[in-house]
Amino acid sequence: MAEKILDVKDLVVEFNTDRGKVTAVNGVNLEVFKGKTLGLVGESGSGKSVTALSIMRLIPTPPGNIAAGEIKFRDKNLLDIPLDHMREIRGNKVAMIFQEPMTSLNPVFTVGNQIEEVLELHQKELSPAQRKEKAIEMLRLVGIPSPEQRVEEYPHQLSGGMRQRVMIAMSLACEPDLLIADEPTTALDVTIQAQILELMKKLQTELGMGIIMITHDLGVVAETCDDVAVMYCGQIVETADVETLFKHPQHPYTKGLIESIPSFDSTTGAKKDRLPTIEGMVPSLFELPEGCNFQGRCAYASEKCKGSGGEPKLESIGNEHLVRCFHPLA
Repeated sequence: MAEKILDVKDLVVEFNTDRGKVTAVNGVNLEVFKGKTLGLVGESGSGKSVTALSIMRLIPTPPGNIAAGEIKFRDKNLLDIPLDHMREIRGNKVAMIFQEPMTSLNPVFTVGNQIEEVLELHQKELSPAQRKEKAIEMLRLVGIPSPEQRVEEYPHQLSGGMRQRVMIAMSLACEPDLLIADEPTTALDVTIQAQILELMKKLQTELGMGIIMITHDLGVVAETCDDVAVMYCGQIVETADVETLFKHPQHPYTKGLIESIPSFDSTTGAKKDRLPTIEGMVPSLFELPEGCNFQGRCAYASEKCKGSGGEPKLESIGNEHLVRCFHPLA
């Protein structure tokens, strides 16, 4: 059994808004193991990024608040650690790649300066010359050509793919135990996306780190992940190993997501049939229905789903496969 790096239990995150209090993450449980990748998937607004920011203790307070739960990183509950000490862990032992590298990188500092800043904060024993050399080494590691030149350049001088590689270099500079990648290939073309994902798999093998891959792209999940957790309206609705989830999805929402992946005829290259869709819209977190949150979009919904059975629990159906549904698919 692989070593458990992260254990999130019953996480609840709330936000105060003009319309009142809203629960963005409601009772989430996650486990991440050394050398393994957990995919966190779901539509926009499902709570994926809020979950990630909670692990990093980056939820803005106010208006946000981690109202309940535990976030255990190597047996330490991160919610009990003072923020000053949390800064020693964040970027050092737990790192994050944010969605948009152009807004995450500071435009007035060179990319070398920004990597060196991470090293200055967490590896104080390094001299300025050693930090610069390490920055060049990190740029070389993530596949940026002519790193000795690029280390002196500013973010606007780099392409989108290179900026994303710089973000990865910054995240990996201190060789973290856990990497959270929030849509790491957003807005990148398919070729660069494949290179970035391959790079992350290679570095994971070399460093043995655990990864949380946050995405709405199930193609990325199939390519990179060992286990998958599917989120809907702030809750985990299904979790399993990646092969089981794709072959035997048990929640109607998971089935709908998988069926919406475009497929092509391997012999002719022609697109097959019209893509199925998940009818309806995600309900507002202010107006969640009684019973199952997915009932309004589900072809299998019964009266039990609509409130008479209460709220469905996340329950095991065997082989570490969990589903939050009164009528799991056969």
